[in-house]
Parts: sequence; structure tokens; C-alpha cells
Amino acid sequence: MISLLSNKLIIEHLISVNSTNQTAIDILKDNRHLDWIVAEEQLNGRGRRSNTWSSPIGGLYATRILCDENIGYSNISQLSILASVVAAQTIEEVIGKNLIQLKWPNDIFLEGKKICGILIESVFIENKFYLIIGFGINVRRPNNYHEESYSYLQEIREEVSVDECFDKLIRNFNKIINKWDYGKSFTQFKDYWLMLTRDHGRVIKAKKNNVFIEGVFENIDDQGNLILRVGNKKEIINTGEIFR
Repeated sequence: MISLLSNKLIIEHLISVNSTNQTAIDILKDNRHLDWIVAEEQLNGRGRRSNTWSSPIGGLYATRILCDENIGYSNISQLSILASVVAAQTIEEVIGKNLIQLKWPNDIFLEGKKICGILIESVFIENKFYLIIGFGINVRRPNNYHEESYSYLQEIREEVSVDECFDKLIRNFNKIINKWDYGKSFTQFKDYWLMLTRDHGRVIKAKKNNVFIEGVFENIDDQGNLILRVGNKKEIINTGEIFR
């Protein structure tokens, strides 16, 4: 059991930030302890590989800070898969339907459109290793907002609220990270993730070291890395993006 995940969580609620992940890092540098940051909007939301993440009022923007001597850089790929499972279960609980599809490493889609992004970063501060896990979930469509490439929970369940989503996110995160038990039970979450991914067994392209590799999405390994079959060989992809 991971002792840091007790029921006594320190949560900071903010109105507007540039980025909840960056705010978390800044607070840690000020030698303050906290577990979650949640904001009503991000002015400069970030995704993986420096992509922007649209973050207007109406979405859930939350960052979980993990600091545990048994969690290190080698756990990041597993925790990326776990974070996707946390978000997927949270969304499905909120809407009451099984409509989620996952894309490696940690994108979440609802009815073919992106509903959630996850950004995991790591920092060393005062010789301590921190994992910063940011979630951005589209909850309610902002007024006069016409971005059609995203989906929103409100489209499935009109009365959904950001507070409800955050409450379920916290509960699912605590439940899943404790069941994970520093990787001892990763297999069950890997299997669940594979059940929800839209690409398992399909021909995809993966970008590795700025080179595109085409192959069959065969599996993810016990570290959470993508296994791509290219002819008679296997390519292990530990970071990057995939494309159909």
C-alpha cells in the first residue's frame, strides 16, 4: 500500500493559472507540500511534446503530485498507462456509458473525438524526485466555443459538473494507484487498457527519434512501452506518438 495516498489530501483550488503542472512545480520549489492542484482555466495549457491544450472555463484541469522513494523515472511509462485508466474510468462513471477509446500513450477519446489529455512530467527538487501528472478533461462546452475536434461530457450527460468529475478523479486515482502497488499488479491495468485501445492489432505509424516506423500494434510491455511488429522484428517505443 502506498502510504502517501491517504484520505488526508492537500488540494489547492485556483481560478486561473498558466498551467496546473507548472504551478505545481513552482509551489514545490517554494518548499510547500500539496497533493492536487485544480484550476477553472489554464491560460497556457500544455500537452505532450510542447503541444497546446485548449483550457477554457468549463473543463477540469487538475494535477496530481507524487513523491515516494519507491517511485522513480523508471515508473513513468507504467504510470502513463495507469493515468489513462484513471481518466477512462472516471469519464465512464460520470456519463454512465462505456464509450471510451484510448490511444497510446495516454490520449482519451469519446465517440471518436478527444475528451482528455494527460501530461506527465518529472522534476528533482531538493534531491527529491517528483512526478507531476496533469489531467485535462473537457466537461462542459464553453459558450460561443466552436472547436469541433473535441468532445465534451455535457454532450452525453447534460447535468454533468466539473466538481463531480474532480471528486471521481481523486477517488479513482487513489484506488488504482494503490492497487498498482509499485508495479506488482500492473498486468491487470495493462489488460484493461488494451481492451479499450482503438489501435491494438492494427497497422499504425509510430514516430521514434523523429523517424516514422510502420508496423502492427502488437502489445504494450510490462513497463508500458509500445511493442510494434515490423516484419519479423519488434520495435519497442518508449516515447513518441502514433498515427493511423
